[in-house]
Amino acid sequence: MLKFATTVTLFLQLLLQVQCLYSGDNCSVGNELGICLPLRQCRHIFEEVMRAGNPIPPHMSHKLHTLTCGFEAVMPMVCCITSAQTHGDIISPDRNSNTVGSGDDVEAFTRATLDNKNGPILVESHPNLGLLPLQCGNIESDRIWGGNRTRLYEMPWMVLLSYDSARGPKLSCGGSLINERYVLTAAHCVSFLGNRLRLNGVILGEYDVKQDPDCEMSDGKKYCAPNIRNVSIASVIAHPGYTPQSLVDDIALIRLAEPANFSLDSMKPVCLPVSSDLQRESLIGQNAVVAGWGVTEDGLESSVLLSVDLPVISNTDCMTAYRDSLKLKDTQICAGGVKNKDSCGGDSGGPLMFPGKMGNYGVRYVQRGIVSFGSKRCGLGGFPGVYTNVAYYMNWILENIHS
Repeated sequence: MLKFATTVTLFLQLLLQVQCLYSGDNCSVGNELGICLPLRQCRHIFEEVMRAGNPIPPHMSHKLHTLTCGFEAVMPMVCCITSAQTHGDIISPDRNSNTVGSGDDVEAFTRATLDNKNGPILVESHPNLGLLPLQCGNIESDRIWGGNRTRLYEMPWMVLLSYDSARGPKLSCGGSLINERYVLTAAHCVSFLGNRLRLNGVILGEYDVKQDPDCEMSDGKKYCAPNIRNVSIASVIAHPGYTPQSLVDDIALIRLAEPANFSLDSMKPVCLPVSSDLQRESLIGQNAVVAGWGVTEDGLESSVLLSVDLPVISNTDCMTAYRDSLKLKDTQICAGGVKNKDSCGGDSGGPLMFPGKMGNYGVRYVQRGIVSFGSKRCGLGGFPGVYTNVAYYMNWILENIHS
């Protein structure tokens, strides 16, 4: 039991990136000195949390992240500023905790705080928001829907992940450019790979893997894209909550060793749900778009980038489709279930997209999901695919990117 509690505590400390202090230790926030105490023993902070309500609003989430100084068991401790002691704001540990709030309140707060690291919260004031370009996700007006090959430059944010394997180089997962330095993909594409695969690079500006440069005929003229770029990887950040057993938190970031060249038509970023309207928008009943080079209906991987429109369904209907053998969370989206229309093996890590308004830049493609998992038989009617719900991870994404 002690080992389990220690593991949980270490995980929470990693997740929140807090300093490791014990109850009663001195701490500081900026230039102010305090004492690291269980949340319920710091009256003014605890009452402020209770007033803020659940879900925790973004300003409170940011404040708690700044104040957190450690954990007692799995309960958070905060740096309680000592100047507040004269106002009776520090509660003795032997006093009834119900003076401020019940144990259930503390547990609810703890869960809400952790959920809010992923949850669909307002990020418009996040200091790293400026790292995500607003000129993104351009939609081709003559887009063809329904499992067809895309056109050159139609989805220039699409990338391929390159691996070393016993049989040589392998292209096994996809991803999307979210800015010049970062690729968004699935955690299962970069972690728990075992000895079979080793991630070694990212291919930018790809369209047809059998050609370089990629070319297309239009109105009797031949148009060719710039050559693809094989870019090495500076670092990989997989969500710490992902395991092959749980399949949740299936999201990761790859930092490129050199920036993508957004002056090229073949390399552009996709948009992310950065506004509260986009984060809270329900797509159930809408057709979203998934793209990739995955396995096609003939059992072979496509050499050309394909896209398909898939209906988004509720998680309840999705779990019913799998006869309740599947347990989903709000951090996941279900789409598909239409015969011969699905994401498949090589599509993992790629984006599920749906148009959304991006401020003054109008309607753009916004990535709402990441291809995670589904039925072993792709395109099997009645069995939707499962996608990581990007809106729930916007805070995590912004916390883990830098210039």
